[in-house]
Amino acid sequence: TSVLAELICDGVHVHPSLVSLTLRAKGATHVMAITDGTAASGLVPHTTTHLGGQRLHHDGTVARLADGTLAGSVLTMDEAWRRLTRDMRVSPVDAARMCATTPARAMGLDDRGRIRVGARADLVVLDPDGRVVQTYIDGLLLIDEC
Repeated sequence: TSVLAELICDGVHVHPSLVSLTLRAKGATHVMAITDGTAASGLVPHTTTHLGGQRLHHDGTVARLADGTLAGSVLTMDEAWRRLTRDMRVSPVDAARMCATTPARAMGLDDRGRIRVGARADLVVLDPDGRVVQTYIDGLLLIDEC
């Protein structure tokens, strides 16, 4: 259990059933949700961008090269959290661990990834649909979509 697993939680790179199996085997404290995000991440579907001099097409689900080869994800971390909780039925607490707490711990960032006294207070506030409405960095409100 000392080895941490990284999973691209977009439902394409790693099938949802494998995410569930990995969580049962390792637990959320040993699994990190990652995006493998490309320059197309967060862009409107069917947008074209570039990676390493090659054209990338955001097909609505992933980024692909001109010949259709999978080139990476278009996943954002908030979408990873939504997919985990909505599509893969991971609890909100475990999804937060996978998206924030476990990665911060893996990088030795003990002051991040959790809410506690002395922590940095980098936080996002989500609406009921899991969309980011507020972003705090070091306790300061930087983005307010409310």
